[in-house]
Parts: sequence; structure tokens; C-alpha cells
Amino acid sequence: MKHFRKVLEAEDYTLIFDSSLGIEILEGNDGKPDPFFLHLPSMIDVGIMGHCINSCHFCYQGHIKEANMKLDDFKLIIDQTHNHTNQVALGGRGDPNLHENFKEIIEYARNNNVVPNYTTSGNGLTDEQIEISKLCGAVAVSDYGQPYTYDAIKRFMDAGIKTNIHIIFNKLNYEKCINILSGFDPWLPIHSRVKKETEVDISRINAVIFLLYKAVGEAKDKPELYPTKYQMNIFINRVLNPECKFKVGIDSCLTNHIIKSGIDLSEEFLMTTDSCEAARMSTYISPSLQMVPCSFADHCVHGVEIKKKSIKNIWNKSKKFKSFRNVLKEKPYDCPLEV
Repeated sequence: MKHFRKVLEAEDYTLIFDSSLGIEILEGNDGKPDPFFLHLPSMIDVGIMGHCINSCHFCYQGHIKEANMKLDDFKLIIDQTHNHTNQVALGGRGDPNLHENFKEIIEYARNNNVVPNYTTSGNGLTDEQIEISKLCGAVAVSDYGQPYTYDAIKRFMDAGIKTNIHIIFNKLNYEKCINILSGFDPWLPIHSRVKKETEVDISRINAVIFLLYKAVGEAKDKPELYPTKYQMNIFINRVLNPECKFKVGIDSCLTNHIIKSGIDLSEEFLMTTDSCEAARMSTYISPSLQMVPCSFADHCVHGVEIKKKSIKNIWNKSKKFKSFRNVLKEKPYDCPLEV
């Protein structure tokens, strides 16, 4: 796999990305502060899947069935952004590896010096898909407790692919999340009651990423699954002091809760952690080419079709993106979708 290093010299900032390390460095020029938002997103969440075979009851995308994104439409996104965008996170309503043009999508991103990453349930994963996934920066498997979940994790790791596990933090799996952060292995057969062949080798996990449960999509009628204040406080203390043998990550929604918790945070944490980056550093583009600041945003309210206007035009001039940024500038640790 060919690695690359990109250096973008903008008028007010410099953006450096090293694909071999997966490190992105952003710095204001001539002593200026780091920019509040970029001239174009450095990461694009691209929903290449329009439908899913899993029908999870908590899916934030909902069970709407649309056509998958066309290969030419994906190429259009890359063609307009590859000079500035460093990574694409492939997603949508379903497992990206099941897209009919999965191989071409991964290769087109890589050939244009954009690193592809994706998250999958592991359901229906083939050896051919694993082979092409070696071109990705990392692959994440959502832990839904199914046999194919653990099979996918093992096969990705056996192939030498950097493998993460995604876990949605909610009221019901609170205990499991705390146990993981406390150094307990919930995937051991004796604890999880799963068969030995579905055991996870935690020594080979790259990281476990915790995502905050959001009551949108199929989950909009299940607000009772949102973590309690007590659970959130315990989780925050644990995630700041993990005892597990692998790296731990959190999404920006959880980051906001940590910063607003009142806990005395280290200077290192504050320097290396940012608040919500939607419409500032990243964006989401749906299978039907609706560009929205965040994948949780209502496409009818916040979306602009990229075939009617360029991505650069929408990013910099759309009132919908500007209003999103205005909220974050005024209240950086609040969610613009809830204000």
C-alpha cells in the first residue's frame, strides 16, 4: 500500500496529513490561532449505502430504503475535495463492504490520496472484501453481540488490518462499557456466554471507540435508552482513567459531556481534544447526495444537494452550514441540533 504525505498551505493555516501514521496536524500561520473552520472539510462522512440488511431497532439512519450511492457520484465527491480532504468515512444505511462497487470506491479514494475507512456489522463479510480493506486506514466493527461480529473482528485482525470496535454507550450496556474501561474482558466466553470461536483477542485490538446513543432515526421513540446523569458521570471518570490494554476513543458528542462535566481536565486533554467538528472540519453526504453538517442532521432541514451546488460553495456559503457554525462558535460544547 502506497503511503503519502499531504501539506496544504492556506492563507491562514497549514494542514499536514501523514497516511502512514494516520496523523493530521492543523496549525494557524504566522502565530495566528488554529482556524475555527477549514476552507473545505478534511474528513467527509460519505453515506454510500442506501439500505441495510440488519434492521437494528436503534439505527439512527432509520429503515428508509434508497438506492446505494452511484460510483460516479462518489467519484464526483473525491474529485471536488481530494486536494484538501484527507479521509473519507464510508457509511450510510448499511454495511459499506456490501456496496456493489466497494472495491472501486476504496481504490478511487486511495488513488486520489484520500484514506478510506469504514464501519461494518460484519454480516456477509467476504474474503475479497477483507483483501480490499487492506487499503483502508482502519476498519471498525460494531459490537452487536452477534456471531458474525466476532468472526469479522478476528478475520480483519488476522489479515493485519488495523481493527477497532465500536460500542454505542447507552443505559442498557452501561455495565459492559464500564467493565471494558476497568480492564475487564467482556468477550471471554466465560463472561459473555458466547462460543469460544467468537472470543476476541484483545491483545490485537487497535482501539475501542465509544459512541453516544442518540435518540434519532429508529431510536427517536426510545429516549429512555439515553444514559442517566449518574451513568454518564461514572463513564466520564472511567474513560479519563482507563485500565484496559488497548486504546480508547470517544465521539465528539461524548467529548462535549466530558468538557461540560466540571471535572478538572489536564492541559494535554484540552490541547488534543476538540468539540463538535461538524460544518467546521467534517461533513456528511448522503446516498442521494444531500450534504449536511452532521450525519444526525435532518436532511430536509439542513441538507443541500451537491449536484445543484459545488461542495466548496455549500461548505462556505450555505446559510444552513453558516447557522450550524454560528451555534458552535457561540456555544462550542452544545449540539446545534438540540439548541
